[in-house]
Parts: sequence; structure tokens; C-alpha cells
Amino acid sequence: MAKKKHARPREVVVDEFERRFLVIDADHDGIKRSPSKLIEQGYVEGTDMRVRIVDGETAEFTRKSGKGRARKERNLAVDIEEARFLFDAVRYKLTKRRYLRKGWEIDYFQGPLDGLVLAEFETRSPDDEVTLPSWIRSAIEVTESLSNQHLARMAYDLADAGSDRPVREMLPRELPRIVLTGGPCSGKSSVMAALREEFKDVLHCIPEVATIVIDQVGAKPPVGDTMAMRAFQQTIYRVQLGFEKVSNRQAIRDGRSALLLDRGTVDGAAYMDRGTAELESVCRTTLAEEYARYRGVICLDVPPKAVYEANKANNPARYETYPQAAATGDRLRKVWQGHPRFMRIDNGSSWDDKLARARAALIGLLKD
Repeated sequence: MAKKKHARPREVVVDEFERRFLVIDADHDGIKRSPSKLIEQGYVEGTDMRVRIVDGETAEFTRKSGKGRARKERNLAVDIEEARFLFDAVRYKLTKRRYLRKGWEIDYFQGPLDGLVLAEFETRSPDDEVTLPSWIRSAIEVTESLSNQHLARMAYDLADAGSDRPVREMLPRELPRIVLTGGPCSGKSSVMAALREEFKDVLHCIPEVATIVIDQVGAKPPVGDTMAMRAFQQTIYRVQLGFEKVSNRQAIRDGRSALLLDRGTVDGAAYMDRGTAELESVCRTTLAEEYARYRGVICLDVPPKAVYEANKANNPARYETYPQAAATGDRLRKVWQGHPRFMRIDNGSSWDDKLARARAALIGLLKD
């Protein structure tokens, strides 16, 4: 008589809300008396799929979407042989011992990541606050900046690096990013120059990506061609991410404490027919993810018509009519105004007044 096979569980989909902390100091002896399990995780390059093996006995494939505190997780139980076959083939993987204590999951990493400890706590909603328990004496929140997939890539890079530096010192660190935006002739370039000079020991300033692509590469925005404009803005988005990544590293090496950007990723939505919805579709992102990338947004108003016309005459590269410039300023304000730290700087009583309020907004964001 043939042996009856048990049906595999179907895919399970869950919404996951969690906070993640890099542990600096803790009662490690106490933690390690808690129940634990050995976890091996591998990541399929170029996809959102992970293979996980627990205690060498059970396994699952997982696909995650979202970022930071809120993610959707799809889990599919698989045979251990299938999981081991895939785990052995992937490049990016890690091993960790997970301890379970009072709702907390504390991961002690092994291999190239030995010495690294992360603590995670699941919440009921992404807005719930989390208080560290007394047995975690010191920790830094890394929910938005560090994932296990990042660590798996780091483990691969470290495998043959032979560095004597503690692995914790080599973790990627994200400096706060502040966006300065505004429509044509809003004074953005002048404000950026003034802030760069005054805060040169604090800020690493990133120039406008679109201007570099247009002026240096010679690739002009294909106005009137929807599909070409989508491709153009997608390129701007990807280059922007690259600029921010390398600038973050350079700023850390230079001892700077924040990045000031001449426009951010969401600016691209102001030049698309369907605004932020089109940005999300074209760039495979969400508005929430893009907002979370930046600590704050300083948005400068387009000046009155008389001021605009006077400045336009001094700049042969400026082609927009005043109604066009005003409309662009309105669109930029609209795509950014949902950011929790959106700061609109109107024209005020004078240029000096406008600059002073932009400066005050920056100082406030640097102190957050």
C-alpha cells in the first residue's frame, strides 16, 4: 500500500510591523538563557525572495514587500531538501542564533558577522512606540536603514576581506537627508549656495541631478512624449539614488552630519502627467518609501510676477513663462506637501527674509 503524502500548507500572507535595533550593550548572559533556534537565510539575487532554514529541520520560502516598519510577508513552507538545495546555491546568506525573550527576538550573528547583535520587536501597527527592556542597556534603531538582506550582502563582502575592525563599525550608516526644492526662480540655487557656505562643516550638499543630466549629458526632457518622459524620469530617479548613496559615504568620511539635496526623488512626480501615482508605477516604489528617505523638505515659493520677469531677463537659460513657472511651483508643492516635515517658505517681505526663514527651517531639521 502506497504511503499517503501529507498536503503542504498553502501560502500564508501576513502584514508585519516591526522595529529593529542594533544592540550596543545588553545582558547577554541573561538573553542566552532564553529559548533559541538556529536560522540560516539566503537571498535570491535580483528578487525579493528569501529561503530560511530553522534548526536544520523546517524551511520556508519568503517574499517581502514594503520597507522599514511596515511590510507584507508571503511565506510558503517547503521541504528541507529543496530549501538546502537553494540555500547552497545563493551568494548572499547569513547564519544567526535567535533568542526569544518577552516578545523580543534577539539575533546573534555568526560567521563573517560574528559580534553583531540585532533585536526586533513586532508591533500591532507601524505607529506603535517601542521601549527597550532593561536587559538591553543601549541600542540604536535601524528599522529604516538596515535589513537582513543588507547584512547578507555584507557577509559575502567580508568573507575574504580579512578586516580586524569590529563588524559593527562597518555597518552602513544613513545620515539625515534634507531636500531643498521649489519652482523656477524661487531662489533655490541662491539659498543652497548660502547654506553650503555657512554650514560647510556640517552639510554635504548634493547638486540637482536633472540639471547635470540635461547640461552635461545633453539629454533634455522629452516634453510632449509621455512614454519618453516616463523613461527620462526613471533615469533621473535611479541616478538620484546613486548620488545619494555615494554622497552619504563621502559625508561620513568627511565628518559631515547631514546631506542637503537640491531636489529629491519626489520632484520627478511634478513632471509626470499622473503625479505621484505615476512615479510609484514607473520607479517601482511608494510615496511613503520616498518620504521616509528624507528627514524634511524645504519648499520655496515662486516669486511674484514682477520679480520673476526681472530675474528671467538675467538668465537666458530660463524659458518658462510666469504662468508656467507658477504651475510648476504648485505641482512641486503638491507632491511634497504630504511629507510629515514639509516646510513651505513663502516670499515674505524681502529676499533676506525668505533666506532667513529657509535657514531657520534647516536648523530646526538638523536638531530633530
